[in-house]
Amino acid sequence: MQKNKNSIFSFAMQAGFGLGGFWVFKYLFVMGAIKYPALGFVNGFLIFLTPLLLLFYTVNYKNSKSDNTLKYWEGVRFGVILFFFASIIESVIVLIHVIKIDPAYISKANQELIDTTQLLVQSYNFDSSIVDEMKKQTSLSPAIYVFRWIMNNVFLGFILSLIISPIASRITILIKKADK
Repeated sequence: MQKNKNSIFSFAMQAGFGLGGFWVFKYLFVMGAIKYPALGFVNGFLIFLTPLLLLFYTVNYKNSKSDNTLKYWEGVRFGVILFFFASIIESVIVLIHVIKIDPAYISKANQELIDTTQLLVQSYNFDSSIVDEMKKQTSLSPAIYVFRWIMNNVFLGFILSLIISPIASRITILIKKADK
């Protein structure tokens, strides 16, 4: 059992470099969309590749095992660990972005959230104290913002793994090695 846990951990860490690198590339479009809004559409398209990469890495993990099987919760655990390591890698560029490149990014995002909430409150005739309470809250620190970013990614990994794990357990890719 201990060998299996180490296998999941090490394979997820290695695959996390690939997924994290992809997320860093994707995040460059988030940063670019501030100046060129059309890049936001590219980022939106790239978001749909994340479940495919999760499927790819989960199938590769399953195929790397000697018995070539994947239990449901093992697949979910692999996905969560994979997203955790990918988030750690992505958090570096997010932190650089919100500290060095655009320090006002977090407060701009908070203001957009307040504006959107205000529109919803007005359109649905809710109590305006919701917006007043949001305005009282201070802007997030970069560390808390990045921590929330990591936790959101891990939660996304959990949800996607619940869906992807049974699919990955049914996919078998046989790679024939060339005879020398």
